[in-house]
Amino acid sequence: MDSREYYRSHEKLSFIGPAGQQQLQQARVLVAGAGGLGCPCLKALAGSGFGVIGIVDFDTVSVSNLHRQSLYDANDTGRPKALTAAEKLQAYNPFIRVQPYQLLLDESNVLSLLANYDIVIDCTDNFAVRYLINDACVVLNKPLVYGAIHQEEGHVTVFNYQGSGTLRCLFPEAEQNDSIQSCADIGAYAITTGIIGLLMANEAIKVVLQRPDTLAGRLHYFDALTGKTRQIAYAALNSSREKSRARFEQPEAAIEISPELLQQKIKSGETFHLVDVREDNERSLFHIGGQHIPLQQFLQQSPEGMALSDTIIIYCERGGRSLQSARHLRRQGFAQAYSLRGGMNLWRQQGIPSHRDV
Repeated sequence: MDSREYYRSHEKLSFIGPAGQQQLQQARVLVAGAGGLGCPCLKALAGSGFGVIGIVDFDTVSVSNLHRQSLYDANDTGRPKALTAAEKLQAYNPFIRVQPYQLLLDESNVLSLLANYDIVIDCTDNFAVRYLINDACVVLNKPLVYGAIHQEEGHVTVFNYQGSGTLRCLFPEAEQNDSIQSCADIGAYAITTGIIGLLMANEAIKVVLQRPDTLAGRLHYFDALTGKTRQIAYAALNSSREKSRARFEQPEAAIEISPELLQQKIKSGETFHLVDVREDNERSLFHIGGQHIPLQQFLQQSPEGMALSDTIIIYCERGGRSLQSARHLRRQGFAQAYSLRGGMNLWRQQGIPSHRDV
């Protein structure tokens, strides 16, 4: 099986074609939430050939999810959604790369995670997280595909794309939504989640193809029972963007170090802890020594043999996971925890040698 055959039908479409399919294969998309909206959205993204698909979700599969979360079956009950969805999608399309993140998004990790992707899709069911993702996308200038459902109704739009408005332009304050019940409380109609999830994937495709008919600045409503649709225009407000940016403007002590500085520390024989938080397959290809503790394990256990005053330098492939790990340690009181800027990707680009035990 080859990729050209896999994408043959897409390439016959005038609005995609071989060039558009190549654009999709080069795109990196992060989907937050692998539940009722996330499952149909993710499968459509995978089948469409997005080159890298990130999945972030901290939850596990439950029996009550199965009727609408079509990536899972009864045998998956109790398994992490992010990991399970990644396995299913990788088998569905072997020509893409799927990266799971089993974690809860918060202010300490959202910027470093989203920075690695071109487009973000919000399939969550939590208003606090929705505003967090929105604000991070404004800071990073990332387009955000947004969808939500309420029983038989759903809506979709694209925020922060080519100057379009943001979530705060529609709903200025998160507190306004605190009284709105979640799907777990009031139920979810599988038809609605399926359709809205597919419409969200459709918007991501249009963003990659740079089509003029994206739903940026327009909120598209759909009623699954009547089949009726309507669209409401909304304006971009500078005050909303300023509020999003202000959320992340608190100064942070220097937490990254450069490859050059780390190389100097190694050569000088300075004492510090070096930790690689990548996966086994990444480390086997290239590493610079130190302890190997994959990210999920690192975040779930207290560091052994490390004092609060010790210097700890963490590295990964591009710097996102290590930055998350360093912030995790600092919250625990490790004031000298640092992330290697650019990770092994930048290290290799600068031609610095690989394995060196420290």
